Amino acid sequence: MNLMDVAVIGAGPVGLAATLALARQGARVVLLEEGDGGVRTEWRGSTLHPPTLEILSELDLARPVVDGAVRVERVQYRDLELSETAEFHTTLLEGATPFPFRLQFEQYKMVRLLHEAVAAQPSVDVRFRHRVEDLRQEDGHVVLEAETPDGRRTVRARWAIAADGSHSRTRRLLDIEFAGTSHTAPSLVMATPVDLAEHVPDLAPVSYWSGPHGRLSMIRTPDVWRIAMTVEPDTGPGSAVEDSGRDPRVARALRPLLGERSLPLLQHQTYRSHQRVAARFQQGRVFLVGDAAHISATTGGMGLNSGIHDAWYLARRLAPHLDADPAHIGDYERVRREIALRVVQPATDDNRRQGDLHMPEARLERIRKLRAQADDPQAHRSFVERMSMLDAVPRPVV
Repeated sequence: MNLMDVAVIGAGPVGLAATLALARQGARVVLLEEGDGGVRTEWRGSTLHPPTLEILSELDLARPVVDGAVRVERVQYRDLELSETAEFHTTLLEGATPFPFRLQFEQYKMVRLLHEAVAAQPSVDVRFRHRVEDLRQEDGHVVLEAETPDGRRTVRARWAIAADGSHSRTRRLLDIEFAGTSHTAPSLVMATPVDLAEHVPDLAPVSYWSGPHGRLSMIRTPDVWRIAMTVEPDTGPGSAVEDSGRDPRVARALRPLLGERSLPLLQHQTYRSHQRVAARFQQGRVFLVGDAAHISATTGGMGLNSGIHDAWYLARRLAPHLDADPAHIGDYERVRREIALRVVQPATDDNRRQGDLHMPEARLERIRKLRAQADDPQAHRSFVERMSMLDAVPRPVV
């Protein structure tokens, strides 16, 4: 029986980060991915907060990310019809972190960097086109049954980490409840090659807008400007990607800023946001990380970051104790689930709901409250610390 130390299910950014962190600490890892290893060019999940950059620094990946990213030191809150604004500065974090800024770096680039780093690890066995269909826990290890183009294959490991996304098959096989709520209105996300800073005065690289039709965000990435906005519920979830396109909803939302100027779209996709947390993050020798464990609204960019935090925390906790009883690793669930419930879920839900305020009076009150915090040095720093997730990554006791 070829028994690996850890089997990681899913080769997205979270699964790759877990694999790399474990391998760097000497663990023998098998990485199972149902796809073929290709990485599509998509403009999504681009935000990296300071604690995530600290983790990437430990993994020797911070330098290429910093060099290739858009560095963000100011974040704006604005309104499409109101003149009031609020602006927050991450430079106030100097001394609290080696990275007192936020980066915008496309997720597909991060995945490619992680793929390269994982491929260079001699203790990692990467297996693409392996779809895990069943698992069972036996004495001291986990047995995974994977469907492959060459038939079913059995993989055995002391531990398993499920990083297989919000529709996690592993979570369903373990019969773990994934309770929560869904935001009523879908979001439309698009990318445009037009430099919005040339058309919107004093536009920061990251800005969150309220307006009569709901929230709208503008985020500068190295490739494009990424726009996300609320759309009417009857448009329904779905997706469409176009080389170039026009959308009347986009034109209507941006008319106060761009007038009748046409905006070519490179990506055009509709999705629905959810706030859900798994009832358990650990069941015996199997752990859930990232979207398999918790999902949240994308405003504020906390989802990808908290998933990488999960992966790092678990790897640091697990690698020194590969021979331990599962109960010895139980603090992973306690710590990371509590952070999901206390930090990530409330912040992302509030960001989404506050951004979707429609009435002018409510929007004005929101902007004025944000401006009051921005004008108070202590409140300003506290806001930036929360926005940057500085309180979301305690170090594990190993």
